[in-house]
Amino acid sequence: MIKRVLYAIPALALLFSVIYFHGLYAQLVASAVAVLCVHEMMEAAASVGKPMRFLGYAYAALLFPTYRFVGGFTGVAILTALGILSVFTVLVITGRDPQDGLITVLPMLYPGLLFAFMLAIFCIDRVNISRFLLIIAFGSAVVTDTFAYFCGRLFGRHKLIPKVSPKKTVEGAAGGLLFGTAAVALLGARYQGVFGVYMNPLWYVLLGVVLSVMSQIGDLSASLVKRRLGVKDYGHIMGEHGGAMDRLDSVLFICPPVFAFYFVLILY
Repeated sequence: MIKRVLYAIPALALLFSVIYFHGLYAQLVASAVAVLCVHEMMEAAASVGKPMRFLGYAYAALLFPTYRFVGGFTGVAILTALGILSVFTVLVITGRDPQDGLITVLPMLYPGLLFAFMLAIFCIDRVNISRFLLIIAFGSAVVTDTFAYFCGRLFGRHKLIPKVSPKKTVEGAAGGLLFGTAAVALLGARYQGVFGVYMNPLWYVLLGVVLSVMSQIGDLSASLVKRRLGVKDYGHIMGEHGGAMDRLDSVLFICPPVFAFYFVLILY
């Protein structure tokens, strides 16, 4: 446990720095982490084939400049289409195994495309609102994951989805949902005004439920992919915590609904 905490400190410090300093620094850090996560996914996928690494890295590296300077999500959609077309063009020309193409597209979409939503939150012009949404997103993931773990350890009796994640329990999931929802509701209602957001606090209860559920689905999805690819962790950069993908699996599923929350209820 002590080793896990020590390995987590640098990651928490980095998270604090990107939220506090924000701006181009945070956007470049998020872009670099996106490339790292795509790399980890391609490394995992290499256990079942030969991904076209250059195309995967190029896609991840171009996500930020494309979103920032080429029309937001319209640019990202074009980049994604061109990436997929490039993969199949290489398959046709070289005659490679189609599975190589599929395991190249996988990292582009997961985690690649999901990172576009995190970058979109970092690129919100009103910096205080961006910070607020990032605190909500990462806070929801941390609280949900922490209380799902401890509630599962203390009260877990019934397996949740044993074929995907043998250790997760219904009781743990319920605890994560309860405390994750409460954390978002309290953070939103108490601090929204500090960041220049003024909404009916009840929206944060609904948002908390959605984010907590998506956090746990993100965690389970990462476990499902790892099990299929036959790997224990996506990487080892964080020691016993695994790789960047192992730490961000929940947040990646949280960022799309957080950005949708901003787009529908704050921006308009």
